[in-house]
Amino acid sequence: MFGKPCCLCDEKQGEKVLVQCIESGSGPGWSLYACPTPCAQQYATRSYAPDWLPDELAKLGLWPPES
Repeated sequence: MFGKPCCLCDEKQGEKVLVQCIESGSGPGWSLYACPTPCAQQYATRSYAPDWLPDELAKLGLWPPES
């Protein structure tokens, strides 16, 4: 995804990956995007990150993060 700002660093250039879908009970929800590395990897370690995120990052070769 291009053109979406990263939810962690606010970078608007380059490729982004979906890291969170936020549902709303009173209207449309929204989606959060992050730079594939390191932001999406950092987001996946947070307690509120969706359970599916590490699996999706692994499919892209981004999980587990390199130390």
